[in-house]
Formats: sequence, C-alpha cells, structure tokens
Amino acid sequence: MSVKTNSGWVLLFCLLTANQVAAEEAEKDVGAALEAPKKESLWDKVSLGVVWYLHAGGGEEGGETFNRAHISRGYVTLKLKPTRWLQPRVTFDTHQDESGDWKVRLKYMYAGFVLPVDTAFISDTQLEAGIVHTPWFELEEHLNYNRMQGMMFIERNGLLNSADLGVTVSGLLGRELPQEYQDQVNRANPGTWGSFALGVYNGGGYHAVEANANKVFMSRLAVRPLGPWLANLQLAHFFVYGAGNSQAEPQWQLHDIFASFEHEYFVITGQYVLGRGNQSGSRVDSSGNALGYEGWSGFGEMRLPWIDSKIIGRYDYFDSDGDGSSGVGIPRSRVIAGVAYTLVGHNILMLDYDRSWQHRSDTPVDWQVKLTLQIYI
Repeated sequence: MSVKTNSGWVLLFCLLTANQVAAEEAEKDVGAALEAPKKESLWDKVSLGVVWYLHAGGGEEGGETFNRAHISRGYVTLKLKPTRWLQPRVTFDTHQDESGDWKVRLKYMYAGFVLPVDTAFISDTQLEAGIVHTPWFELEEHLNYNRMQGMMFIERNGLLNSADLGVTVSGLLGRELPQEYQDQVNRANPGTWGSFALGVYNGGGYHAVEANANKVFMSRLAVRPLGPWLANLQLAHFFVYGAGNSQAEPQWQLHDIFASFEHEYFVITGQYVLGRGNQSGSRVDSSGNALGYEGWSGFGEMRLPWIDSKIIGRYDYFDSDGDGSSGVGIPRSRVIAGVAYTLVGHNILMLDYDRSWQHRSDTPVDWQVKLTLQIYI
C-alpha cells in the first residue's frame, strides 16, 4: 500500500475521532445545562388568585318581594414569596355599598413569617402581622366550603368577621397527616393531633376604624382526639375576650364549641355559641351594657364526586337578651338547602333555598331562591 493511501486513512481516522470527541463534549454541555438549577424569575415568586360570587335570585324580605342579580363579593389576591421564611399577602375586596356604589377595600395585607419551630409536638408554625386572618374562620371555612352561599353562623349573626389588624400565630399539633388522607379528604389544617391559632387585634375588624384603645384576644384550639386512628373527627373551641369597638367599650366575650366529622364523601359539623356583646359594640342594652346570647348551628354536606356535585343543608338558631327592638331579644332560625355542580376546578354553580324567621313574632318570613356562580382561579 502506498504512503499516500496510508496518509488518507490516517486523516480519515483523525477526522472521525475529532467528530466523536466534539459530539461527546456537546452532549456534556447539554447535560450540564439541563442539570443546572433554573434561575428563578420574579414571577416564580408571585401568585395571583381571584374569587367572585355572582348571584341571581328572588324571594321576600321584610314582607317585600324582590328579584335581582348582584355580586356579593369579588376578591383579588396577590401572594409573594421572596424567601422561604417571608411570605407576604394582599387581598382586595370589592363589594357594593348601600348606595349601590362599588367599593374596593383591603381584606388582608400582612407580612407572613414561617417560624423556625418544627418538632414532633408543634409544626408548620406561622406568624402574620398586619390585616390578618382571625383564628376561627380558617378552620370552619375549610370544613364548610360554601362561603359562596352566604356567611358562616357567627358572622351572619353580627358577632365578628374574618380579618382584623393585629398579629396571629398559628400551627399544627404534631406532624402532618399522610398525604393520602390530605388528597382524599382535606389538605387544610392537616395536623395529626389538630391545630391552633391565637392573636391580639384592634378589635374593629377589617372594615371599621378602631374606636377605642382596647385590644382583643382570640384563640382557637382544634384537636383530633384519636389522632391518626380517626383523623376525620375534630373537636374545637374558639374564644374571644375584649371590648366591643365603640367608645363605651362594652364587654365582648365569646365561646364557640365545635365538632366536625369529615369523610371523602360527606362532612357534618355542629357548634354551640355562648357569649356577651359583639365586635362592633352594638349588641348592648339602653344603659350600654353588653347583652348575652346563645345559639347553635348544624351543617351537613353530601359529596358526590362521580357526578362532580354536592348537596348541602344547614340549620341555625340564635337568641339573645334584649327587649325585642331591632330584632335583638327575639329568637331567630334559618334553614338553608342547596345543590352544587363543579364546572372545573373550584369553579362551582350552586342553587340554594334560604329561609329565616323570628320566633314569637308576627314579622314576615324572609326567604330566597338563589343561583350562584363561584369563579375561582
């Protein structure tokens, strides 16, 4: 074989070897690029959510018939997560006032801190400072997911609302329940032995100016008495101690004893409330003394996931001291029944019947039939 031929083969071998080496280097570069951590953008640290309640219905109220379309609430929420331990939030609340004008106000605006407390006894501890969640509704509204129908029992009777200026500390009792339970039943408040929340607040709620220097203490303790062996069962107590939001500072004290049993296909809750006064300071007698009250409420929901539907029912009874003026001192009952269909995700269409009446009174029965669309993104 000639020298010229040998040189050709050597040149071809060198070219093939160089090409293989280049391909391997390129493959390494691609692999390194894929394995390299993706640099987080601003939008990776921001989440946006909206909730709207769109209604159409009719009925009777105060002896007068009505039919109307309205929007009871529209929420826009912005959550930030600049670091693992700092998680601020702001929620705007759009509502229609008595004059028909649309107003936008702050529902929540707080700095959320993840606290470095994570033990076998207490875990997932957090602190909120600003316009924050008050302790109670983070439990009840995550068992009764039907705020679109109307307010929960104690808010509907004018005792308090769900947010206030102050500080809330919350956490779980024990470690989290297994992921299987959370996926099948409920992801909220998944402590094996329960959850807690407590805080100190101005006391006026999120849509009133503080009228005095008093501060209000609130606490919630929810326990799963049988822990992981019957995680469906919860017993809870909610406590409020302070003064109503008026210059007279009337007493405000509340005890709410609550029980719930939640399953993949149903949930049942019951509560008994006993106390004196209210958040606004308006539940007082002619001398300015806080009026006592008691009441109870039962709620049930049948979940039908195979047809993306649910059926709900609720009964409320509320009675308070008083002479009957403005309805104070006259026992009142309410019955709610409804059926809902899930369109997609948490976007739900609900048809409900709501009937309320005063006992020992000639006041006409109030009732309405209402169709509600919840937009949840």
